[in-house]
Order: sequence, then C-alpha cells, then structure tokens
Amino acid sequence: MQDVSGLRILQLVLVGYRKNYIVPFTPGVNIIYGDADTGKSSILRIIHYMLGGKELQLDHEITSSVQYAAMEAHINGKPYCIRRDLFNSKRDVEVFECAYDEIDEHFPKKFAPSLVQGDDQKTSLSEFLLDELNFPSVELKQSPSKDDSARARLSIRDLLKYCYLNQDAVGSRRLLDIGNYAVRVKNQEVFKYIFNLLDSQISDLQAKISEKAQEKKNLEQRLGIIGEFLSEVEYETATDIENALKQLDEQAEFQLEQLSDVNKRITSNSAEYDGFKDALDTINLKIKEYQQKSEDASRSIERFSRLKNDYLNDISKLQAIIQSEQMIGKEDLEKVSSCPICDSKLELQLVSESFSITPEDKALQEINSLRRRMRDLDHLVSDNRHHLAEYSGYLKDLRTEQETAKRYLDEELASSISPYLTQRDALVGDIAALKEKRASYTHDLKTVNQFSSLRERISKLESDVELLKKQLEELEKNGPSLDDIVGQLSDSLDAYLEKIHIKNKTNISIDPKSFLPVVRGVEYPNINSGGLRTIISIGYLAIIMRMALDQDINLPGILMIDTVGKYLGKTKDTYQDETDASEDSKEDISDPNKYKNIYEYLIDLSDDFEDSGKNCQILLVDNDVPAEISEKYKGFVVAHYSSEGANGLPVGLIDDWDEFINKKTN
Repeated sequence: MQDVSGLRILQLVLVGYRKNYIVPFTPGVNIIYGDADTGKSSILRIIHYMLGGKELQLDHEITSSVQYAAMEAHINGKPYCIRRDLFNSKRDVEVFECAYDEIDEHFPKKFAPSLVQGDDQKTSLSEFLLDELNFPSVELKQSPSKDDSARARLSIRDLLKYCYLNQDAVGSRRLLDIGNYAVRVKNQEVFKYIFNLLDSQISDLQAKISEKAQEKKNLEQRLGIIGEFLSEVEYETATDIENALKQLDEQAEFQLEQLSDVNKRITSNSAEYDGFKDALDTINLKIKEYQQKSEDASRSIERFSRLKNDYLNDISKLQAIIQSEQMIGKEDLEKVSSCPICDSKLELQLVSESFSITPEDKALQEINSLRRRMRDLDHLVSDNRHHLAEYSGYLKDLRTEQETAKRYLDEELASSISPYLTQRDALVGDIAALKEKRASYTHDLKTVNQFSSLRERISKLESDVELLKKQLEELEKNGPSLDDIVGQLSDSLDAYLEKIHIKNKTNISIDPKSFLPVVRGVEYPNINSGGLRTIISIGYLAIIMRMALDQDINLPGILMIDTVGKYLGKTKDTYQDETDASEDSKEDISDPNKYKNIYEYLIDLSDDFEDSGKNCQILLVDNDVPAEISEKYKGFVVAHYSSEGANGLPVGLIDDWDEFINKKTN
C-alpha cells in the first residue's frame, strides 16, 4: 500500500491575464530543462514561495502576464490548493481543502505568510504546513550548550533548506549559509530535529499529541452545534445541492439557446433595418472625414497666419537695418583690419571688390523674397478658407441626412425588431435570475462542504494522533543516536560518491559536529573544485532524503535542485570565480559520465521509494539533460523549452509572450 505521508505537488498554475500557464507534476522524478532565460528556475522559485518563501524575484514575462499563482498538492494524502499573491509577499495566503478545479465550491482558510506575521488570531502558513505534515512544533535553542539560551521557532523554511538547492546554492561554498555563525548553529539544531535527535523531541511529541487531541475534542463540539443548526434549518445535502446546480445549469443552457434563436431571428428579419444602419454608418464616417478635414484646414490657416506675421516682423527688422546704415553712414572701406584667424592684415576695399552685392542690396533682396512668400501664404490661407467653407456646407448636408436616417432607423426598429427585443430582454432577465439562484446554491454548497471538511479534519486528527503515538513509542524504545545517524549518512555518502565515480574516493564521512560532508578528510567548504562541490551538495540532500526509507524523519518528502549541471561543464560566467579551474580539471569534472550518474542515482532513489511504497518527489531543473537520460527516461520530462520554438517546443513558461509582443508591436 502506498504511504501518502509528506508533500506531493500535483500542478503549479500561474493564473494569467491572457491564459493560465500550467506545469503538471508526477510522483518520483520530474525533469524541467531547456534554453536559458525560458522560466525554468522560476518554477522552483515559485513553488518555494508557495510553501512559505519570502519575496520573489520574477522575470518580466511573468510580471506582465500573471495575476497570481495556485499550487495544487497532496499533504499526507489530503488534497489542498494554495493560492498566493506573487507580487505582495505580505498578503494573506489562501488555502482551499480541495483540488484546484473545485476551489469555487469551497471557502478558503487564510494564513499569515510568515511566523512573524502570525498571531493568536491568525495562524501562519508555516504552522499550517507543519501541522498538516504532522511534524512537531518546536522552539530551537540558538546556543544549544546554554540552558538559558534564547529560542527561535522552527519554520517550514528551515526544513526547506534541506529540500531545495537553488541555482546559487548548488556547489556553493556557502551551502546552508555556512559562513553565518548564528544560522549555522540553527541549521545544526534543524538537522537534529529532522532526525528526532533533539533533547526535547519526546516532550514535543507528547505536546503535539495533547494539542491534536484537544483540537479534535473542540471540533467535535463545533461539529455537533453546526450539525444541529443545519438540521433545524433543513439545509440540503451536498448531493441535493449539486443536483439543483445541475438542473439550473441545464435551464440556463436552454435559455441561452432560446436567446441565440431570438438573436438569429432579429438578424434574419432586419434586412431593411440593416440597410438603414449601413447608410447611417456611411454618413457617420463621412461626417468624421469632413470634420477631420475642417480641423486640418483650420490648423493650416492658423499656422500660415502665424508664419505671415513672422515674415512681417523680419521685413520690419531688415528695413530698420537699411535705415540705420543710411542715417549712420557706411563703413570706411579704406580701413585696414586684422584677420581674426591668422592675424594678417585685411583690406576691406579688396574684399568688397570681390563681391558685387552690397549689404543694402542683400537686405532689399531678402525683403522682396519675404514679400513673395507672404503672397504665397495669402493664397494658401485663402484656399484653406475656401475649403473650410466648403466642408462646413458638406457637414451641414450630412447632418441633415444623418437625422433622416436615424428617424427611418427608429421607425424600422419599432416595427420589425422591437418585439424580438422585448422577448430577448425577458430571456436575459431569466438568465440573470438563474445566475443569481446559482450563486446562492453555490454558497450553500460551500457551507455544506465546510461542514464536511470539519468531519474530515476530525478524522485526520484521529489518525494523526495514532501515528504520533506510534512515533512516540518508537522514539522512547529505539530512539536513534547521533552517532547512528551520522554513521548511516556517512555510509550513504560513500555509496553515492562510488556511484558517481569520483577520483580518489577516500576518508568519506559526515562531520559529527557540523553535520557537513567530508571528502578525502576535507570538510565541504574547504573543497576548491566547484564541480566536486556540486556533486557533493546534491548528494548530501539526496542521502538525507534516503534516510526516510528506513525511519520516520521530519522532512516533507520533496527534493528540488536547480541547476544539476552547474560546474559540470554547464557553468555560467557569473559563477566561474567561485571554482578553481585547475582543481576541476584534476577531478575530471567534464566527464559526461559523472553528470549522467547523478541523474541515474536520483532516478534509482525514486525507484527505491516507489518499491517501498513511500512518497518521494524530485524536481530537477537543468539547461540540458544527458542524451542517454533524455532518451531512456523521457517519461520523466514534465517541461522542455526552446527559446526559438524548435521542434514545436514551447518558447518558455510564458509560452505566448513572443506572440503577445508581436501583436502589441504591430
């Protein structure tokens, strides 16, 4: 029998302005790959955000196309749909206890997006998820060695650090924020929590059992009160309401068919009406045309008049210059001046002899030229005034024709179409009444479903309490030791690196204090090869997930990695400074078999979970996939993008973006 414990994502839905963008997921391995900048990484970032992540960085295509996101998932086998605003991380998160296509039939519960924003009146999304996953709520010591240490509440984000490697984290020296002492200490406590190694784990489980038992008791009391009320008001059952909704939909469909028939009859009986309508449309177009021409003529008259005034001003200035020269006298041509460029002597008389036109003659010629232009402008103004008067006459006649056409149109409407319009108005009113009645029934259905959700919640709490009691009993009898967990993880890491076939596989372990991987006796942050760190960081999270095959651990059963091929011959320039190329070369990181072996290890891990009947979901994002993997395991590919749309592939997550931009441009 399949163990449904943990989290399983069914689909991510980006609800858009033009359409919805959907990424489906299956149990086991899910591969998303394709060209750069096609939205692959955004998928994992949004999933992380939907599970309680903070602010979200999104590509322009998404911000311009999407309203909000919804994620359908099963949590411990129960369907949920999480709906969240992508652009305001502080808004409440809505959670529906149903599949995505049923959210209109259920009331949502609202949760604060973070532990900080949660309070006594409103639970946080993190608390909700931890509770639904049946994980103990704990406060972690910030200084475990001190009895009076300050405490911080564990959040779902703390656990997701061991489930999600974003593109920056893969192969990074700063894996799990190693460089931050406070975060590193907290991570060590989270590690213990995952494997039930905290000193308070037994008391926390006992508190969780008590809390759920009390909640079950309170819900049973509420259920009795609500059930009595629904019985007194003779509320219909969900089946009755669904049947009533079905009948309403059938009636509405019939009325819509009747409305369509009336519309057709209006069309078929309005040939003469259409003739008047076409004539009126033609007249209206002509009126717009001559109005535009009149406006153009008016603007031309104004523009030419302003230009004429400018010419008059220029003529006045030129005449003033001529008068000034006549009154003051001409310049002495015998005068010798210096050239402003070369300082040589310049005799004005010699210069004057080289030109036949005096300044006064030039001014007179310019005045004559301006007067000719003014005459041309007078003609243009006159022509435009003539056109303006002509257009005004046309407009007057057209408006008379417009009034006549409108009168004929109204008379034809009254005689041939109005009866149908009356019938159509009645049908529209009936359809509106059916919609209103349907809305009322839909509200009733939400109420009944809410009542059913209470019963399901009570049943779930009962099973949760039983499961927690078993965990408590197992923990009290055979609680794991830190040495056991570290030893098992060390063996798993050794086996993983054997599968990947790294060079010089010696001194492999998990450090018993930092809980970080050690290879060849070197702790993870001190390994210089980015490629080797990529292999180890992916394997580290994978072997932690593998532990769930043999024991109960507090992780949701999901693993997300972006980008598998980082530093393995698929490295962006922005990350090149974070690796030592010579060390990568020594490790033979570019060997495609290592890349392929990582995929095969994760696929084999997924198969092991399936064979054990346990929940496991692995989401892998990459720019490329090894040829053998893409062919042999093509059934695992849930999304494949090509920026050029090659072979009919979508161009990206927002697959209509290019089409949208082209339409806007044209």
